[in-house]
Amino acid sequence: MKKIKLIMILALMFITGFSAKSQNINEKPIFHYSVLDALRNGVYTGDLNIAVLRTKGDFGLGTYNYLDGEMIVLNGIFYQITGDGKVSIAESKLKTPFAAVTFFKADKVYELVGISDFEEMQKEIVKNLPSENKSYAVQIECEFESMKVGSANRVKENETTGLVELMKTRPLFEKQNVIGTLVGFYTPAYMSTVNLSPFHFHFLSKDRKFGGHFMSGKFNSAVKIKVRIDEKPGLLVVFPENNQAFERSWLQEKTAKSVY
Repeated sequence: MKKIKLIMILALMFITGFSAKSQNINEKPIFHYSVLDALRNGVYTGDLNIAVLRTKGDFGLGTYNYLDGEMIVLNGIFYQITGDGKVSIAESKLKTPFAAVTFFKADKVYELVGISDFEEMQKEIVKNLPSENKSYAVQIECEFESMKVGSANRVKENETTGLVELMKTRPLFEKQNVIGTLVGFYTPAYMSTVNLSPFHFHFLSKDRKFGGHFMSGKFNSAVKIKVRIDEKPGLLVVFPENNQAFERSWLQEKTAKSVY
């Protein structure tokens, strides 16, 4: 991958609060390849492959070129959940148009109990954040009484329809009594063009046979939900290069919803 221009790095340090003092592996920022607004404006290709992305983090989410399924990264393994719901380990040569990854190490671990649904869980997590104005990697181990996830069908190479419109007919999968892990990020509302806000989660079941973009879910209120929070020093955003779809003018579609 080519060097990032110095002016871009300086701008990102200013915008995201990334400190030059944060240099060890446990303090690295969230690495973003492209931004969510690119997907919202029909940019479905990138030049970064999984082999390189693996050096940027062991935890995260995203998608693959031409929306060929959902990406979930857990314990250093990159998974691909395709439009038919199949879960497999992603090939290193696959490329991504959008991904967010980081090296995960929890700063705070706690349990929630008596939570009925995902909306209530989000509110409780936000209450426990040191600040709502910073970015966090969030890992949640839980058992759902029922849940719904989505994937994406691979699009044609010349597809430019925006993500919101495409997701109206996305593949959806429902499951009851499933144990697994939510992998995702908390992003402040002022950065909702970069990632979904307040939360963006992908789910992977414990048996690695079910997963996707998390849509909704209900809990047995007696079950404990284990939450791990990794406070990050900021974001490092790298843009696709020589990408006409990324470089053209976009409609500035703003949204802060974490379900699409």
